[in-house]
Amino acid sequence: MPTPIRIEIETLVLRGEFNDTAAGRALAAGLPLECDWSRWGEEYYGTTRPRFGAYPGETVEVLEIGDLAYHGPSGWFCLFFGPTPASRGSEPRAAAPVLKVGRVQGDFEALRALGAQVKAWVRPDGP
Repeated sequence: MPTPIRIEIETLVLRGEFNDTAAGRALAAGLPLECDWSRWGEEYYGTTRPRFGAYPGETVEVLEIGDLAYHGPSGWFCLFFGPTPASRGSEPRAAAPVLKVGRVQGDFEALRALGAQVKAWVRPDGP
């Protein structure tokens, strides 16, 4: 069963869910997460506290705006909101294969206006 979440970055709030996969369930079980994110094109990526290991599952490189992904070898948790330097056109593309772990919706224009380094918190959402 998916886990409802919200991501808070400065005053911006994005809402969505972690999916029901091994990595998605592990991230959900670790909530709340504190993320130190760096920007790479229109992707934020970086480490979380707590940290996570490697998980089985199908990896992808091409994602959609709003997708959340996890890269086990580096422990990076990622939020895609547009093209990256690896993109071929307008699709969000990861630098390396990642596990898709969820999806969020919200004001991606406001997200694009944020800086090169941000701190984000991922918390449970809902009643």
